[in-house]
Amino acid sequence: MSTDYMSGTTVSDHDLTLAIPGDVATVRMRLLESIQQLGYKVLGEQPIYAKRSAEGSGRWDCSVNVLDYPTMLTISLKQANDVSVLATFNYEVKSYMCMTKGDRQTLAREAEAITALATVRLASSTCHRCGTPITDESHFCRRCGAPLVLDVPELEVLRLTRKARGSYHNIFVGLFALFLSLLGIWLALLISGYRFSPLFVVGIALGGYALAQLIQGTWQLHSTLNPKRPAKSISSSAQPAFKSSITTALPPAPARASVTEGTTELLGQTRDRREMEPIPRKDHDTSELDTDQLM
Repeated sequence: MSTDYMSGTTVSDHDLTLAIPGDVATVRMRLLESIQQLGYKVLGEQPIYAKRSAEGSGRWDCSVNVLDYPTMLTISLKQANDVSVLATFNYEVKSYMCMTKGDRQTLAREAEAITALATVRLASSTCHRCGTPITDESHFCRRCGAPLVLDVPELEVLRLTRKARGSYHNIFVGLFALFLSLLGIWLALLISGYRFSPLFVVGIALGGYALAQLIQGTWQLHSTLNPKRPAKSISSSAQPAFKSSITTALPPAPARASVTEGTTELLGQTRDRREMEPIPRKDHDTSELDTDQLM
């Protein structure tokens, strides 16, 4: 940590080393894509040098959160062995505040999220929806179009850590400002009684600022613990991960020439089910016939 006496700002740094599987060239390419997803702008590649602009109140130099100010990230890569690379993350934050232990933990979670994004494609060799093998560096499946990068748990951990840290800063500043406000009003009553005093104005102004900070910190903490997520429909969640196979190789069913074709075998079945009934035969009496007529 160093201090720029000409500008009155403080440069805080933090170093962290992580192991990433792969070779230096492949890891460098994946890290460049990962840091861009977290809002960094790449300025150099050997070593990786990137910058993230100020966020929130840090744009006007009035934030108490160190991580709201511009951040410089330098990543140095070194081949450790045949299967892994050592990546050294160096963070430099230029602000009016000093970096605390919680801020360093937040930067450590960010480095872990960058590493997870760089290695998630190495862990997946097939598409999670249709099972098509992944043979290139594309971001979508060449068969079904599904995104190949899955949800990374480290990103959710980073979101919770960063948002909770920001709400903690707002609540702490709000309580401190409220204490100063009550102290100023008490001194005004002690010195000047109920007469008008500038301390009343200062106390009321600090009280309003404290109330605003407390409301903002509480609401930010609530939104952090209860994120708004789109509800998934039942039909989409009930779809299987793999589609059923299509039997296009089977021969087509033969077309019938007429409606009655193929139904004659039913006649035999009906005939077999019939019962044979004896028919009585009537004997005719021919004794009365004239023999002359027969001649």
